[in-house]
Amino acid sequence: MSPDHPTPARLTDASGLRVLLYGDVDLNVMDGSATWLPSMAETLARTGAAVDVQLKAEERRDLLTAPLRRLDGVRVLAARPPAGQHAMSPARAADVLQELDAADPYDVVLVRGIHACVELADRKAFEGRLWSYVTEYGYVGEDFPPERVEEISRVADASRLMLAQTPQARAVLEALVPAAAGRTVLLSPMVPDSLVPAVRPDDHGTGPVRLVYAGKFAYDWRTDLMPDILAALQEAGVPATLTMVGDKVHREPEHRDWAAAMRARLESDMPGFEWTGAIPREEALARTAEADISLGWRTPALDLSLEISTKVLESCAVGVPPLVNRTVAHEELLGADYPLFVEALTDSAQDIAARIAAVRHELSALSRRVVEAAEPYRMTARARVVVGYLRRLGLLETPRTTEQVPARTAPRTRVVLAGHDLKFAGELVDLLRDDPTVELRLDRWEGLHRHDEAASRRLVEWADVVVCEWAGPNAVWYARHKRPGQRLVVRLHMFELRGGWLSALEAGAVDRLVTVSDLYRDLTREHLAIDPERVTVIPNAVSLADLDRPAADGRRHRLGIVGVVPLRKRLDRAVDLLEALREHDDRFTLHVRGRMPWEYPHEWRKPVQREAYLDLFSRIGAGPLREAVAFEPFGADMGSWLTKIGWVLSPSTTESFHLAPAEGMVSGAVPLVWDRPGAVGVFGEDLVVADTDAAARRVLEAVADDARWEALSAQARERVRPYDERAVAGLWREALGLG
Repeated sequence: MSPDHPTPARLTDASGLRVLLYGDVDLNVMDGSATWLPSMAETLARTGAAVDVQLKAEERRDLLTAPLRRLDGVRVLAARPPAGQHAMSPARAADVLQELDAADPYDVVLVRGIHACVELADRKAFEGRLWSYVTEYGYVGEDFPPERVEEISRVADASRLMLAQTPQARAVLEALVPAAAGRTVLLSPMVPDSLVPAVRPDDHGTGPVRLVYAGKFAYDWRTDLMPDILAALQEAGVPATLTMVGDKVHREPEHRDWAAAMRARLESDMPGFEWTGAIPREEALARTAEADISLGWRTPALDLSLEISTKVLESCAVGVPPLVNRTVAHEELLGADYPLFVEALTDSAQDIAARIAAVRHELSALSRRVVEAAEPYRMTARARVVVGYLRRLGLLETPRTTEQVPARTAPRTRVVLAGHDLKFAGELVDLLRDDPTVELRLDRWEGLHRHDEAASRRLVEWADVVVCEWAGPNAVWYARHKRPGQRLVVRLHMFELRGGWLSALEAGAVDRLVTVSDLYRDLTREHLAIDPERVTVIPNAVSLADLDRPAADGRRHRLGIVGVVPLRKRLDRAVDLLEALREHDDRFTLHVRGRMPWEYPHEWRKPVQREAYLDLFSRIGAGPLREAVAFEPFGADMGSWLTKIGWVLSPSTTESFHLAPAEGMVSGAVPLVWDRPGAVGVFGEDLVVADTDAAARRVLEAVADDARWEALSAQARERVRPYDERAVAGLWREALGLG
């Protein structure tokens, strides 16, 4: 079990890195959300950071806080509720957190709980430093109230990172809340490294079967029926005991007599049954470790939960096989053939007792199996994940001292980012918000030609640096109104070269004109009277940290294309490729992600374009491809979508860069890029195909040869590394003059 004075091994020398941790949970109550807080504190301490834990409620008992206070590198701050109250409200907690930060600023403020996170988001507190952990978006398949989605959207907008327990939780969050895409990271529950399995003899299981349950007592947790499992075992002639740990009995509004009945069962004198009440966490873990099987039987209503139970992981870590419902998450953790799964819809206490009796003599092997399953969830492993997130944000570049940490009260470079469409500027916004030496303001233009001129005038008077996203009328306006000594940086994508306004741009006022590829750098130099030395290439950025996710089965037979408007995106080529592939293998499918042409009125009004699309859709709908093409809506959750795609198509006749194939490359998908001007410069000659026939040959050769597929996938991952957000951030810092 955990030692009396744990000293977490530090993974980095993070001198000067300070983290403020707050959970909207009462540590006087022993449940999973409460035990998360000390576990998170210890995990953060293992990264090398100094961690301050702000308590929500006054301490009435120290079952959880006493071990927390003994952790090196962790400081526990007493709750400060208003007079006469036991716990802090979200508003009061926000006041306290902001006061602490004002006195001695933190690098990261990690907060759990929707209400506390919303309060901080609405205050715009801890900009660029807030890590939000929101679990209140429920279960897969649940209808989410619009007001809850709107609340989480506000939190996502205000957060540098959002935390999710599982890939399924992240996928739901990113689908619900576009602002969460790209900033949601996985942080599963963690178990202490010090939880070690008891040594069990090979003949383990020949004595009484010792069952244990530790946690809250609630209707959906089936805790009132667990003694029936004990009784069924004893009636079947299997010696058994049951220990139940905890004292939190839920009131159930829909089952008014349930709590009283539960307490009566806990207080019964049933043979082989023991109720310990509330005991220190270390002792509760010890009771679990002494058992043969832990009970986690739940109602079907909880099978779609997006979370992993910490209790299940702790049981595995000490070598005690858990009895749990068969769910996707549990199958991923324990394997589909794990013998202690409960079929929640059909199994009775007698069925479960029979299942336990059947594995009685396999408990030694099951113990070893579950210990191995728990290894990735140990604190050191989870701390390594957090270190990766800190590095992603530039917080662990070099060992830091207090003197090296920029003071947030020192004068900062004032930067304005102006544009009508900032969808490609996410990495730039994050870079500027992360930088403590920068103060960022946005000038969001209503349209290409429309803006609040009075607001823009105030911003140009305020700014040290102006960045114009798109070389549109915004760039023309800011070049005209630029102040002496002010730096102006303009990013040109593609369509701007055809814009009539570009001739009005005072190129001499532009300190740096950024393009996203070599092709458009050269075209810009040809079309614009600007010093060639002021034109530079900064590619679009992709996030290796966000998009490198485990792939779904069957991806090799799935083609994906993102965006099919305007017509030059050449959806027809993608359909031709699918048709050619299905002549050899009917497992191939095409997934078309994005808006339909009629959703762009300016394109749909063009007769030639409209007729071409109608002919193509008729071809798909009336022929054998009807069941092989999936049209999927536009969404920000590209990371989740790409896990199922093996080939990302780029059949366009013209692109300035084309971000979607590059994003797919991070996930190990292979790009299929049709030859066009500039394609080789972005993707490399060996990843560009001459035509549709060449694309089909490449796919069929790779699908037929595992080694060929793996080589192409690995090549894609390696080729995209120079476009990672961290590398691109360095180029932007130089262009903006930030050093």
